[in-house]
Amino acid sequence: MNFLPVRQNVANIFTPISTSPPPGVFPVRDTHPVSTPPLAAADSGNPIQTNKFYANMMLGGRNNPVFTYPYEVWWSNQLDAPWGLGIDYREPEQRVFGPVEGPAGANRWYSNPIWIRSLQLGAVEFNQTTSTMEMSNLNGGSADTTFYANAADPLSTGRMDVSLCQGMGFISATYTDLTPVVDSSVLVRNSTEVAGFRPGARKYRMILENDSVWVLYSFPALGSLPLDLNVVNNGHLEATRPFSGLIQIAKISKTSTGYAAVEAVLDAAAGSWCKSVSVAASVSGSTGRYQFNFERQGSSTSELLMFALPHHVQSFETTTAAKIKSALKFYSPTKGPMTAVAANQWRLVETGLPTSIGWLPVKAGAAATFSSASLNRISAVAKYEMQQDFSALSNLDTMYFSGKALAKFAYICLSTSDILKDIPLTRTCQRKLKAAFSRFADNAQQNGLVYETSWSGVISEALYKTGDPNVDFGSGYYNDHHFHYGYFIQTAAIIAYLERKHFSTTGSWLAANRAWVNTLVRDVANPSPNDPYFPVFRSFDWYHGHSWAKGLWESFDGKDEESSSEDYNFAYAMKLWGNVNGDAAMEARGNLMLGIMKRSMNNYMLLSTGNTNHPANFVGNKVSGILFENKVEHTTYFGTLPQYIHGVHMLPLTPISPYIRSATFVREEWNLYFNRQTGPIDDGWKGILYANYGIIDPRGAFNFFNSASWQNKWLDGGASRTWYMSFAGGLGGAS
Repeated sequence: MNFLPVRQNVANIFTPISTSPPPGVFPVRDTHPVSTPPLAAADSGNPIQTNKFYANMMLGGRNNPVFTYPYEVWWSNQLDAPWGLGIDYREPEQRVFGPVEGPAGANRWYSNPIWIRSLQLGAVEFNQTTSTMEMSNLNGGSADTTFYANAADPLSTGRMDVSLCQGMGFISATYTDLTPVVDSSVLVRNSTEVAGFRPGARKYRMILENDSVWVLYSFPALGSLPLDLNVVNNGHLEATRPFSGLIQIAKISKTSTGYAAVEAVLDAAAGSWCKSVSVAASVSGSTGRYQFNFERQGSSTSELLMFALPHHVQSFETTTAAKIKSALKFYSPTKGPMTAVAANQWRLVETGLPTSIGWLPVKAGAAATFSSASLNRISAVAKYEMQQDFSALSNLDTMYFSGKALAKFAYICLSTSDILKDIPLTRTCQRKLKAAFSRFADNAQQNGLVYETSWSGVISEALYKTGDPNVDFGSGYYNDHHFHYGYFIQTAAIIAYLERKHFSTTGSWLAANRAWVNTLVRDVANPSPNDPYFPVFRSFDWYHGHSWAKGLWESFDGKDEESSSEDYNFAYAMKLWGNVNGDAAMEARGNLMLGIMKRSMNNYMLLSTGNTNHPANFVGNKVSGILFENKVEHTTYFGTLPQYIHGVHMLPLTPISPYIRSATFVREEWNLYFNRQTGPIDDGWKGILYANYGIIDPRGAFNFFNSASWQNKWLDGGASRTWYMSFAGGLGGAS
C-alpha cells in the first residue's frame, strides 16, 4: 500500500505547531520541587530547557561537569577550590574500563575522568562569598554564562562572560574590568609568551606537568592594556593589572613535541568565538537538509573553529567538507573522533528519508503477501485478543505503561483494518480503543497531567501527590517524556487514520483531540521559539543526533539515554500524527529526525562489527546500553540480563524498526546473544526478541508467533500477538 506525505517539499520544517496555551483540560501548577536557576532578566518567564548539555550548571550545587564536546567545563564554586570556570580535555588513554563480561568478552563500561583542572579561568576579584554565576540565552545547542565578581552589584561589578556551544573549538571568556587568573591542578611546568602573534594580541603557550600543551590567546578591548600574565607559582598565573577583552584557551597536544600543524590551525582561528547556535532545515522528497548556523563574535575575521562528530562528517555537503581542518582531531568522551571545521555554518544532507514508510511494514522487493491460512490465524488471534478490556488494561498509574497498552490495542485495530481488511471487526476494535483513549484526553486517568509553569511543560500530577521525583519513571522531573508520550501520539494517529477510513470523513474525532495530542508533541518537540509555552526540542539534540532522556537531575556523567528504539518511536509517531493531521512540517520533521537518528544510532548505540566510535574492547557488546555524555555502560536501569539490555533498544517493534535497525546489525546481535539461547527466557522479553528477529527471518518469526506451543506470557504489556504476526507477515513471513 502506498504511503504519501502530506507535501513532498517543505522549505521550513520548524514552523510552530501552535502558539496557544495548553488546553484547559490540563490544570496549571505554578510551583515545582526543583528551583529554576538564576537567569538574566531578559530570560525571565521564558520556557527553560530541562534536558540539555548545560543542565548541570542549573541543578543542585551547579558544579557538575558540562560536556561541550570535546571539552569538559564546570563552575568551580566549592569552598576548597579556586573560583571560576574549570576546563579539561580528556585523552582516550585516560579512560577507565569496567570488567570483561558477555559472550564477546567486552568491557561492560568505560568512562572518562572528571574535574581534572588542567586549566581554569578566573579573576582576582572572584571569591566564594560574594561572587555568583548567572545563565541566559538557554538554547538547544548553546547557553551563556556570566560570572559576576559581586553578586550584590551586578550592573557595575567586574564580570566574565562565557558562551557554551556544543563543539566549540575554544573556551572563550570575555572579561570586563577584572584581573584574570589562570589556575591549574595539573600544574604549569612552563608558560611562554610567543612573540609576534598579532598586533595588539598576545599568545601564551603552556606546558603542563603531564606533558600536555595548551595555548592561551588574549585580545584586549578598545581602551584596555594588553594581558600581561605573571607566574605566581606553578598552579597559579595572575595578570599584573585589570583587563577587559577576550581570552581564549585550547589544548594543542598531549605531548610537548610535534604539534606545529595543530597550533597553526588554532592560531588562524583565534579571535573568533561561538556566541550561539541555531538550526534550520528543509525536506524535499526523501532528501532532508539541515544546517547549523553559528553566531560568530570577536575581532578576528576568521571563521569559527568548531568540532564535528563522525555522523556530521558523514553527512557534510561538499562546501562544508571542504572546510575541514584535518590536522586537528580530538576525541569525544563517548562518540569517537571529532574533526575540526572552520566554518560559520555547517550544511548537512540526509538522503533516503523514510517518507514512504507509513502504517505497515515495507518489505524489500515485491510487496508482502499473506496466505489464506495466515490470515485466518491472524483473524482468530485478533478476535481472541480483542476480548480484553481495553479501558481497564490501560487505566494504569503511570503514563508510560498506559501509553504502551493503548498502542498495543491500536496496532490490533490497525491489523484488523489493513491486514485482515475486516471492517466490522475494525469498527468494534476502534470503538473500544476510542473509549479507552478518551479517559486520557479527558485527563481522567489515575494520575492526570498538569501544565507547570516553572520549567514550562506537561508532567504527571503523581509528582505532586507523592512528592517522589522517581514516580512514573521521573516524568515529573522531565525524564523520558519522549518515551512516554510517543505511545499516546502513535495511538492517536492510528485512531484518526482508521476513523477517516472506516467511520467518518468529517474529521470530527481528529478535531476534538487535535489540541490534546499536539500538546504532547509540543512538550517534547516544540519546533519554534514562537511557541511561548514550551522549550524548543526539549528532548532531541540536533548536535548529537538523538534525544537525551535524563531530566532535572544533576549527573557526574551528563545526560543519558537507555532506549534508542523508544526515541525513534517518538519521531515515528510524530511523523504519522503529522500525516493524518495534515501538518506537513511536523511530518517532515519526523522524517528528517528519523534519518538523522538512523545515522547517529548506528554510529553510537547499535554497534555493528567495525564500529570505530567506541573502543574496540567495548564494541563487542553490540549495543551501547546506557549512553551518557561521559560514560557508556552495557546495562539498563532495571537489570543486567541480555534480553533487558538489548530488548530495550528494540521495543516497540513497528514499521520503522527495520529502517533504523539494519539486517546486518540485527543478525550480528542475534547470533551473538540469542540464537538458540532464548529457551530460558519465559516472559514478555521473548516476544520482543522474536519480533525483532523478524527483521532478518520474517518466516521464522511468524512461525514462532503462530506456534501451537505459543504462550501469552511471552507478550509484554505493550505488545500483541496479532501485531507481531502482522509485522512478521508484512516483512514477508506469512506468504
